[in-house]
Amino acid sequence: MKTIFRTKDKISQITLNKSSAFTIVELLVVIVVIGILAAITIVSYTGISGKATTAALQSDLSNAANKLKQYLVINSAYPTAIDCSASPAVNTICLKTSTGNTFTYVPNNSTNPPTFSLTDASISGVSYVITDTTGPTVVAAHTGMLSALATPTIASGSTPSGIAISANGASVYSTNSDNTISMYSRNTSTGALTALATPTIAAGASPEAMAISADGTSVYVANAGGGTVSMYSRNVGTGALAALATPTIATGSNPHGIAVSADGASVYVTNEYDYTISMYSRNVGTGALTALATPTISTGATAFPIGIVVSPDGTSVYVANENTNNIAMFSRNVSTGALTALATPTISTGTFPAGIAISADGSSVYSTNNGPNTISMFSRNSVTGALMALATPTIATETYPYGIVVSPDGASVYAANHSSNTISMYGRN
Repeated sequence: MKTIFRTKDKISQITLNKSSAFTIVELLVVIVVIGILAAITIVSYTGISGKATTAALQSDLSNAANKLKQYLVINSAYPTAIDCSASPAVNTICLKTSTGNTFTYVPNNSTNPPTFSLTDASISGVSYVITDTTGPTVVAAHTGMLSALATPTIASGSTPSGIAISANGASVYSTNSDNTISMYSRNTSTGALTALATPTIAAGASPEAMAISADGTSVYVANAGGGTVSMYSRNVGTGALAALATPTIATGSNPHGIAVSADGASVYVTNEYDYTISMYSRNVGTGALTALATPTISTGATAFPIGIVVSPDGTSVYVANENTNNIAMFSRNVSTGALTALATPTISTGTFPAGIAISADGSSVYSTNNGPNTISMFSRNSVTGALMALATPTIATETYPYGIVVSPDGASVYAANHSSNTISMYGRN
């Protein structure tokens, strides 16, 4: 009896253990349910987070647009740039965004009435744009890829080098080795160019790169032959140029690239044989230049710096180093105009890069490569200023591409082809 009792007791215990355990099927059901609940939670959170981001972007834009319109009423023009530094430049405004959002501002005071475009982007990649006549509108995703126009080129002067476009997109200029500047009007709808009735103006010795101030009143040309910068005033209505009373200022040896910051306070020139960048402050009233107390910064040993560009937000400067086949990357002090090399100071590009340009939204950077006759295409991190090559990193151009520029609306890119006497024209996604 005792043994039987124990056996029954064991059987009862085994039965009890079996009835209290989970089967594999039950465990799988529980895991699936947990997964479904987790997925629902993630989707819900993503939706809420996305709506919060959208609301922040739209709110930032609406508030900023109101401030810009108030500025217009008081000053009869929109500010030339955004500047929230301790000592803001003249004709600027401080527009602050929510954490993680960034503004890209493009004013146009040459029209009647003046206009502006303000884009607000988040680090998650969401972007909205507002203008003087429209409310916040979502910005379609873009890749920055180029495609040639139906009429891909227009004749220029002899062996063109530098090229520049006015902020309102109505004028394009190129420097020629016969010491002239070619002047074009631009169809802002199609991107096509037409030579002005007076197609050229005299420049300095061996003019190379050129740049236009954001307000459209000043044009600067780096003269490689004379080691100078030529300074012009520009008629914002006709696009015609006139030399300043003091027409030039000295720079380094064999200057090739030149750029003006969006706030109009700084001008930078690359000196090919000195491996340096000359840094100037600019009088926004007269357009005259003055060298900074520390007048130069190095771009790297034996670099042969050529093209240079300043980001629209004024925080980054990029230089095409022809001899080292890379782009030097600098951060910019928006108060003083001084430059500092990034922790990772360069990124590789094609062989013998010369020209460099950046889109108005600051998201794309392009450089011309003389060796393979291509344009390298990069995306830009608006927070760090670092560049990254696109998945398709280059597009073909004609012989010996040199200067390059992106239209203010971001729809067109133009490259001056030094040896084929043409300008290549591209549409931009």
